[in-house]
Amino acid sequence: MTDQHEKWRPPTHLPVLVTDSSVEDGETPPPEVGVIGEFPLLFQEFPTDPADPWIVTLRASAEPLHAGKPTRQQPRTGEQWRDWAVLLRGADWTATWYTRRPVLGQVEVTGRLIGDLAYATTGRIRGRIIRVQVAADRYHRDPDIPHSPWKQMPGTRHYREVTTAPRFFAGVTRTTETAIARWACWT
Repeated sequence: MTDQHEKWRPPTHLPVLVTDSSVEDGETPPPEVGVIGEFPLLFQEFPTDPADPWIVTLRASAEPLHAGKPTRQQPRTGEQWRDWAVLLRGADWTATWYTRRPVLGQVEVTGRLIGDLAYATTGRIRGRIIRVQVAADRYHRDPDIPHSPWKQMPGTRHYREVTTAPRFFAGVTRTTETAIARWACWT
């Protein structure tokens, strides 16, 4: 009988959510089915959610960035915390992970891989794109609070299959769109 760890193999298909800002900025070419793509890559931790196909559990090696020193985060909410920048190394991909705890060595993490602007990450992914969808979410503001932040409306995400993501994501005031690319990584 084989050990559970011996049976595990790295995924050959990785879902990568490519931000609209990285495509519209021109830094990332619009994902296109069949093309070899290369994007800067972030990892963002999320709890497991069977309803969200873009949340995956990955095994990787974690290496500290910035000499392992955390940076202090203090948004306008008055809350503050420290973030550690970590480079995750997986099978044919690397991703920058900003986490509230120091991490080193082999890890198993659950969340989303996000293709973003290069200034935000040292991670990269390169592979053949096998599926592209455009995801649209609806957002709303609290009408009783002036200048309230936009918040995603739960249950409003929908997907549209495309062969190439648009270069610009046109939307109405309360809709934003984001390209989602599913990758077949080189092994």
